[in-house]
Amino acid sequence: MIEIVRTDLKNILRDPSLVLICFVPFIMLALLYFGYPALLAVWSDAAQYSGLGLAMFCITGSVMPGLAIAFAMLDEKDQHLQQVLQILPVSFRRITLLRLTTTYLFGFLSALLILTFSGIKNYSIAQTLLLSLLTAAIAPLMTIIPAFYASNKIEGATLSKLLNFLLILPLPAFLFPGIWGWFLMVIPSWWIYFAFENSSLPITFVLAVAGGLILCSGLTAVLIRLIFKKQ
Repeated sequence: MIEIVRTDLKNILRDPSLVLICFVPFIMLALLYFGYPALLAVWSDAAQYSGLGLAMFCITGSVMPGLAIAFAMLDEKDQHLQQVLQILPVSFRRITLLRLTTTYLFGFLSALLILTFSGIKNYSIAQTLLLSLLTAAIAPLMTIIPAFYASNKIEGATLSKLLNFLLILPLPAFLFPGIWGWFLMVIPSWWIYFAFENSSLPITFVLAVAGGLILCSGLTAVLIRLIFKKQ
């Protein structure tokens, strides 16, 4: 199983575009650390949106390593290597679960890095860990959907753009509050924005984290079941 992870990393490192994707969390961190103070200097009202902005950057940073693994899996599909993986002693399902776990861990570390060192908001250790766990939960979804529902890297890139749009879609609900915004609860990223916005309300915050984790893990489990039911 370790060899699978090592092979994925080698495949990613061979492609400069995938390497760049993996550096996105550090780019997000740099933009927040250096750009946010400059933004406040010219637009002080931006401070009231700091939670939402931080959530958006954390989401972007968390899903990018997963997209890199998704494109590495699409490379295997293009080279017809998935048939080889399916005859290994380790089941292809277990390999996929390992890859999704890896994307979750990288997503968690990415969010943790941004929350800890961006200097935007001061969260407690518990809040930082919970927000990182919640944000990372969306990474496996961003991995498994392009990897299994796209036929090649071009389709994968198109599908990834659509998914990235869906990640941002709930944001206006918090900028322009109204009852209509609650209908966006079916989108996993809504719960992330909601948790960031309500970090000062302990009960609401914990419920938001729990709701987001349940939704993301449930959708991931359903997708895995549907994918391997066909195989």
